[in-house]
Amino acid sequence: MEDDTLSRRSFIRGAAGATAAAGAVAAGSGTAAAQATADGSGTVEVGAGSDGLLFAPGTEETLYVTPGTTVTFEWVSGGHNVAVNSQPDGASWEGHTPIEDEGFSTEFTFETVGVYEYVCEPHASVGMEGTLEVVEELPTPEPTPAGPPGVPDSAKSLGVASFIAMVATLGLAFFFTKYGGDYEPPEQ
Repeated sequence: MEDDTLSRRSFIRGAAGATAAAGAVAAGSGTAAAQATADGSGTVEVGAGSDGLLFAPGTEETLYVTPGTTVTFEWVSGGHNVAVNSQPDGASWEGHTPIEDEGFSTEFTFETVGVYEYVCEPHASVGMEGTLEVVEELPTPEPTPAGPPGVPDSAKSLGVASFIAMVATLGLAFFFTKYGGDYEPPEQ
């Protein structure tokens, strides 16, 4: 007859093995940094974001394209334009300076390699600026190592409170074990 009980030693050995395997998987995985790229065609949303004051991509991240890529600028909110701040020598992009409303779109095929910077003139003071870079080869995102997950503050507080409760319980157990809890009534 075979004994199906699990010994303490085999349980700990299995738990340690599973923990080591999970740690190895987590250490080997990584995440790639996000980059906006387009090869052949791409889209920039004009007036994106919760407040409608972004070029997406362009404001928070540069849009990388290869020569010959046609980029469509689509207005997703009203009262914006696309004015060229700077562009490489020999480039002929004029942007679109008239103020347009939601639903409008314009496009341009970028041929000259270099950095193009543009701005929404009515909202330049609040940072509505964008960057587009024409490169011969699209950048490859570098993987970033995955670290341990962050522990929320509420979990840390719960851990400290649990530790204090355990120490208090052990203190009371020690007190009652050492001094007992059965007291005689005082004599009269």
